[in-house]
Amino acid sequence: MNFFIIFAASIISGLLGVIISTWFYQKNEVRQCKLRNIQQLLGNRNNIKGQPFIEAINQVFITFNDSKEVLMALKALHETVINVPVTRELVNQKLMELFKVMCEDMKIKLGPLTDSYFLAAFY
Repeated sequence: MNFFIIFAASIISGLLGVIISTWFYQKNEVRQCKLRNIQQLLGNRNNIKGQPFIEAINQVFITFNDSKEVLMALKALHETVINVPVTRELVNQKLMELFKVMCEDMKIKLGPLTDSYFLAAFY
């Protein structure tokens, strides 16, 4: 009887360990993917018509598919861009809102950064 209890406890603890570590690993992978996407977007914001930025913006709906706020901000930006005539000020506003919502989703503290920081890149 003691052998059965020890054997069952060993199996259950092993399975529980695998399940918990798999869950943490998957959660961390999703977070890393989102961070890479944000890094690529903000890193290439000085050239929003360049290939790296366009690739990153096209990946947002996949990497942030679990965030309704990010998807709504992306949709608003997309609708602004496809409408003619497009004003630069409106596109900049929607892009800035998308950046901020993505940072909020990832719990990135914006602290002392102003809105203009998201649009004015270092050269």
